Amino acid sequence: MTGTRSSTSQLVELEPEIEQKLREIRRRQKQDREKKNQQEEEEMALVLNETMGDLDIPTIPTSPSSIVLPAAARNYELKNIHFNMMPSFHGLSSEDPLAHIRDIFNMVSNMALTEGVTEEHLRMKVFPYTLKDKAKMWLNSLRPGLLTSWTEVQNKFLEKFFSTQKTDALRDKIMQFSQQADESFSEAWERFNNFLIQCPHHGLPTLVLMRIFYKALRVSSKAAVNNYAGGSIKNKTPTECQTLFDTLAIETQHSDTRGKRAGIYEIGSSNAFASKEQVDAITSKLDALLAMNGRAPTQEICSICAVPGHATISCPHGVDFPEFLQEQANMVNTYRRPGNDPFSNTYNPGWQRHPNFSWSNNQNVQKPPGFQPQEKKNNLEDIIAQLATNTNQFMSKTETTLQNQAASIRNLEVQMGQLASALTLTFNIKLILSLKLLPIVPLQMMKPCFKV
Repeated sequence: MTGTRSSTSQLVELEPEIEQKLREIRRRQKQDREKKNQQEEEEMALVLNETMGDLDIPTIPTSPSSIVLPAAARNYELKNIHFNMMPSFHGLSSEDPLAHIRDIFNMVSNMALTEGVTEEHLRMKVFPYTLKDKAKMWLNSLRPGLLTSWTEVQNKFLEKFFSTQKTDALRDKIMQFSQQADESFSEAWERFNNFLIQCPHHGLPTLVLMRIFYKALRVSSKAAVNNYAGGSIKNKTPTECQTLFDTLAIETQHSDTRGKRAGIYEIGSSNAFASKEQVDAITSKLDALLAMNGRAPTQEICSICAVPGHATISCPHGVDFPEFLQEQANMVNTYRRPGNDPFSNTYNPGWQRHPNFSWSNNQNVQKPPGFQPQEKKNNLEDIIAQLATNTNQFMSKTETTLQNQAASIRNLEVQMGQLASALTLTFNIKLILSLKLLPIVPLQMMKPCFKV
């Protein structure tokens, strides 16, 4: 197709005085050359007249800003209400640069436009006022006059503060997304969409995104999606899946479908199925405790003749050790001890007839006898007494241990019964669900009445 002059470029307006127009153009070009030469001469004069002290004075360019605005945008007046609406960005790693760009768009959309000023010009004018601290220093470090459009400003800003590492981290969160144990369907869908908003350049098609989200759902959430889709989601297009997820999230956001967190006295859903090794370990411990509890009691060994089968107090050789038998009888409380009343007739009867403790006949006070060393007991008697004490302590500890073991066995029996009931109930529910006799609903966690 042959192009014409009118179709390839705009027509030039007819100039009746073309020679006069040419002289005007030449005069303007001459003035520009003279002005440029004059500036060069002034700069050369400054260089020739420069002193050593002039090197310490910083040189400020004519236009130090890196953002170039048209004249109409430079004359646009920003009022206090505009400064109050401005967002701020400090350049911290925890800040979201994309959210800052969106805030600038929202702010400028509410500003009144004037003749010759567009929203793009206003975004370029407002942008430097929104930067603080580290971000402000970055903008001032750019070459003056570098950015001439909003696209250049936006790309330069995101190139600096939206690093490749941050993009990779957000893309990994999208690819490895999974619904948490205590998270409902609506919360999971909202969190997944937040990742997509934070990383709009993830590069994944909608079909892959919908498949990632569906595969990341728990069994109960997948069942709810399939039921809402009429049986299966495999026949839905990506757009239909996205619409289905949006609708289901709205309808279920007020119903708590998340799993309940297990407490101290509860068994969580993740612990409902015990492994075979755990059941075998509990069974072996229970058998050991039962065997220990059913073991025949240890026969008492005589402390006199060291022969088992009879008590120490019944030893046929006890007549040779009457003191030891008396101590054994006292130990098992086979006789009644006298009272400890110091004023009774059976307690220290010598005190009642002692001349020193009488109110009369003080002249016949007897002097106390001298110190009499205490007779040492026979070594065999001391050994036997110590042995009897140790035997009594051992019997007490053994009885306490047996009582504790019996209590532990009872607790284990209760726990095994509760665990068996939980396993049976879970198996029955899974069997019924596999036969599709019941609608799929999340399993409620069981609350046994024992404390682990």
